[in-house]
Amino acid sequence: MSDEEQVRQINERFYMAMNTAEIDEMDEVWADDDSTICVHPGREAIFGYERIRESWMVIFSSSNSLSIAASNERINIAGDVAWVSCIETISLMMEGGLAAAAAQSTNIFRRTDGRWHMLVHHASPVPFTTQDEWPDGTN
Repeated sequence: MSDEEQVRQINERFYMAMNTAEIDEMDEVWADDDSTICVHPGREAIFGYERIRESWMVIFSSSNSLSIAASNERINIAGDVAWVSCIETISLMMEGGLAAAAAQSTNIFRRTDGRWHMLVHHASPVPFTTQDEWPDGTN
């Protein structure tokens, strides 16, 4: 399997772990490292996998049904570091009905001992627009 295919696969595992609320799968994706960083949409950065894991446990314990789909993935690899930028479409079923949002995400991975692990997940909220629509009218 090529490096790009391996990075695509670990990125897909990350989103699968979110959608299935499987903390053990999330543990397999992330580097168990104090240098890891996670920024959930609209939140402050969380540093170190122990605290990041706690944030996922809180998210997974919610009674709301969460679904996140990644699209428009762009994969870049430089040696043992890879980054994936993508759009996340987030759907949340709550008591009051369905809520939806979009986030621009950057996921950074490092290869150690032949395996890729996530170092950084940074997702920032974005409005629902097409890629060609910009507020100032430019493309």
